[in-house]
Amino acid sequence: MIAWKMAWREARASAPKFVFVIFGVAAGVGALTGVRGFSSAFFEALKREARTLMAADLTVRQFGDATKPQTQEMDKWIAKGARLSHITETVSMMAREGESPVLVSVKALDPLTYPWYGKVELEPAAPLAQVLNKDTIAISDDLSLRLNLQVGSSVKLGAAEYAVCGVVKMEPDRMTGSLNIGPRVMITREGLERSGLMIYGSRASQRFLFKLPVAPAIDVQQIRDGLKKAFPEAQVVDYRETNPAITRALDRSTTFLSLVSLIALIVGALGVATAIYAHLQQRLDTIAILKCLGARSSQIMGIYTMQTMLLGLTGGLAGVIVGAGVQALFPILLARYFPFQSIPWSPSFALEGIAVGILVTLLFTIPPLLAVRDVKPAMIFRREMPELRARWAMRLRKQLPSILSGALILAGLGGIAGWLAESPQMGAYFIGGLAAALLLLAAIAWLLLRGLKLFVRWSPLRLPMALRHGMANIYRPGNHAPSVLVALGIGVMFTLTIYLVQTTLLQDVAGAAPKGAPNVFLINVTDRDREAVSTFLAQQKDAVVKPRLSSLSPARLVLVNGTPVEKFVLKGFNRRARFTRQVTWVDAKPDDLQLRKGAWWTAADQDKLMSVSESSAEMLKIEPGMTLRWESVGRSFDVKVAAIHRVESVRPGSDDEFLFNRAALQGLPTQWLGTVRLPPPSIAVFQREAYRRFPSVTVINVAEVINIVQDVVDQVSLVVRFISAFAILAGAIILASTVAGTRLRRTRESAVLKTLGARRRLLISIFSVEFAILGLVAGIMGAGLATTFSRLLLIRFLDAKWSFAWAPNLTTIALTTLLAVAAGWLASIRILSQRPLEVLRDE
Repeated sequence: MIAWKMAWREARASAPKFVFVIFGVAAGVGALTGVRGFSSAFFEALKREARTLMAADLTVRQFGDATKPQTQEMDKWIAKGARLSHITETVSMMAREGESPVLVSVKALDPLTYPWYGKVELEPAAPLAQVLNKDTIAISDDLSLRLNLQVGSSVKLGAAEYAVCGVVKMEPDRMTGSLNIGPRVMITREGLERSGLMIYGSRASQRFLFKLPVAPAIDVQQIRDGLKKAFPEAQVVDYRETNPAITRALDRSTTFLSLVSLIALIVGALGVATAIYAHLQQRLDTIAILKCLGARSSQIMGIYTMQTMLLGLTGGLAGVIVGAGVQALFPILLARYFPFQSIPWSPSFALEGIAVGILVTLLFTIPPLLAVRDVKPAMIFRREMPELRARWAMRLRKQLPSILSGALILAGLGGIAGWLAESPQMGAYFIGGLAAALLLLAAIAWLLLRGLKLFVRWSPLRLPMALRHGMANIYRPGNHAPSVLVALGIGVMFTLTIYLVQTTLLQDVAGAAPKGAPNVFLINVTDRDREAVSTFLAQQKDAVVKPRLSSLSPARLVLVNGTPVEKFVLKGFNRRARFTRQVTWVDAKPDDLQLRKGAWWTAADQDKLMSVSESSAEMLKIEPGMTLRWESVGRSFDVKVAAIHRVESVRPGSDDEFLFNRAALQGLPTQWLGTVRLPPPSIAVFQREAYRRFPSVTVINVAEVINIVQDVVDQVSLVVRFISAFAILAGAIILASTVAGTRLRRTRESAVLKTLGARRRLLISIFSVEFAILGLVAGIMGAGLATTFSRLLLIRFLDAKWSFAWAPNLTTIALTTLLAVAAGWLASIRILSQRPLEVLRDE
C-alpha cells in the first residue's frame, strides 16, 4: 500500500511530463482495438445477415451455363419445394446518344423472385418488380454521373434501347456477386435476352439462388452436398457460413492491420521506456535516499513498475476511446462495398487492447527499471566525482541483465504477434523482421548522429549561432535522440513502403505489356460476328501491329495418359490445372514460340493434336506421344500431345499453356477474342465505331482496366495507410515526450541565453534547428529503408520492376521534418514565455 501511494504521488506530480507518453500508448491501443473490434463486429454481421448478403438460403456460382446434369439436379430440389432465382453477370458496353460507350457490369435477374432476402433500394423509391421490366434498366450512381443520366433517360445496351427506371442505392448481395467493380447495370433476364449479348458460347458468371421451404423442410447439408457434386467447380455457400472469399479477405486483413497496429503500440511503448529512463535519471537522488533509509532495490523497482502500469492503463483507456473512433471510421471507408447498418462496440476487444498495451509497456520498461539496482546510496555524497571506468569483463557482466531483458522483450512481442496472427510462425517472422528493422534503424541513427557531432566539432566552416546551438542540443542530457529517430523512422519506413509498393505495382500493370502488345481487346465475339469483326480489324490502317482474332473454348483437363489430374500433387497457382480454362487452336506455329520437343502439325492434319508449354509439361509429367483427356460442356475428348513448346514473349488474350489444332476443338462452343494495338488518340474513335457496328461485342481499353484496378487498390491502401499513420503519430508523440522531459533544462538554457542578450527569435531558431534536424534525419532513415524494403519486395517476391522514386522520398522527408518541428514546439512552446529572473531565482 505504501509503495502504491508513493507511485501515485510521484506520478501525479510528474503528470505533465507523461501526458505525451499516454498519447503514444493510446495511438497504438486505439489502432489495435479499432481494427480487431471492427473485424469481430463485421464477422458477426456477416453471420447474422448471411441470408441477406446472399439474398438466398443457398447460392451456387460458376462461370458458364449449367449443363444438363446440373439442371436436372436443380430441378430435383425444386420439385421438393425449393425455389430458384437465376442471376447472370457479365460485362458489356453501354452508351447514350452523343456520348462515348462505357464498359459496365451487367446483372440480369428476375425481379419477381430476386432477392429472396433483403431489399433493393432505388431512387426514386419504388418496388423493383414494378419498375424493372424488359424495356428498363436500373443503374449505379457513378454511371448516372458519368453519362449524365436521369430517370427516363434512354441508353443503348447491346442491340436494344432501354429507359433508366432508377438509381440503385443498395443491393443486398453486392459483396457476394461475381463482378463488383466499375459502373453497374441491373436488368431483367428478358431484357438481357433482348439485348442480344448472350448467345451460345457467350461467357458469363451464373448464380443460382435457392430459397428453401419451411415445410416440408429440406436438409441444408443434403442439398449442399448434392449441388456440390453436380457443380464440382462452382462455389456453393449456404446461410450457415459466411462467404469464403469475404472471410479469407477479412481474416488476412485483420491479421495484417493488427500487426501494423502492434508496430504503432511498440513505438508508443518505446516512448514509455524513454520517458521512464529520463524520469529515473531525475530521481537518482530520491532513489539513493530511499536506499539509505533501508529500501531494497526490489521495493523501489516495484514503485516504478506501478507507475509504468498506471501509464499503460491510462494510455490503454484513452486508446479504447480512440479505438471506438477508428471502428466508427471503418464503415465509412468501406461503405462503397458494404451497407453497414450498425457496428456494435465490443468490450472484450477493449479489454484485450488494454491488456496488450500494459503488457507491451511493461516489457519495454524492464531495461530502465533494472538500472535501479545500480544506484548506490553513497552517490548522493560523491556524485560530483568521476567514476573509474570498469574493465570490459565487468561492463559485460553488468550488461547481461539488459541483454536478457532484450531477449525477453523479443519473446514477449513475438508471442503477442503470434497470438494476434493466430500463427506462431507468423509471430516469429514478424518479430524477426521488426528486430532487424529496429537494429538497423538504431545503427543508422548512431552513425548519422555521430557524424553530425564530428561535423560540429571539426567543421572548418563558421556555422551560424542558431545552427551550432541547435546541433549541439541534440546531444543534451536526456534528449534520447536515437530513440526519437528510431520511433519516427519506423513509422515513416512502414507508411512509405506501402505507398511505394502500391504505386510501383500499378505502374507495372500499366506498363506490363511488351512493345507491340495490344492495348484494346474485343471480347464476346461470337461466330455470328466473327467474319465482320475480322474485316473491321483488318481495316484499321493506324494499327501499330497486325490485329488478331483468336478462338476461346472452355475445357477442363481430366486425365494425363490415364492418370486423373486430382492425383498430381499441385500447390498454389499450379492448382489451376484442375479447373476449366479458355483454350485456343492455332494452325501455323507462332513466331514467338520455340519448339522444345516433338513436331508441329499442319493445317490439313485431321488428327486431334496439341502442344503443351514446357512448365506445364514438367508440372504434369507430360511427354510427346501421351494422350490427354479433356472435358467441355459435358463432352469428353482425347487429344494426343504432339509437341512441347516454350513461349518467348507475352501473348495477351489466350492461354499459352495448351495449344490445340483446329480438329481437336471442332464442335465446342467458341468465342473469339480480338486484339489490336492503336495509338491512344485513335482508341475512342475505334470504340465508338466498334459499338455502332457490333453492339453485342465488348471493347475493353486497357487504360480503363488499369483505372478500375487502381480504384480498388486505392481503397485497400487507404485503410492500410490510415492504420500505419498511427505509427508515425506515435513517433511524433515520443519526440514531444522527450522534449517535455527536458523542459527544465531547456528553460534554464533559455534563461541563461536571454540574460546574455539572446532575443526570442534566436531561441526560436535554435530549437527549430534541433527539431528540424531530428525530423530530417528520421525522414532520411525512413525513406532510405522504405526504398530498400520496397525494392526487395518488388524484385524478390513480387517479380516486378523497380526504379527509384524521387518525388515520394523527398516529399516524405519534408513532411517528416515539418511534423517533427510541429511536435517539438507543441511540447516546448511555454519555454519562450518564461522570464529569466523567475527561472534563475529558483537556482
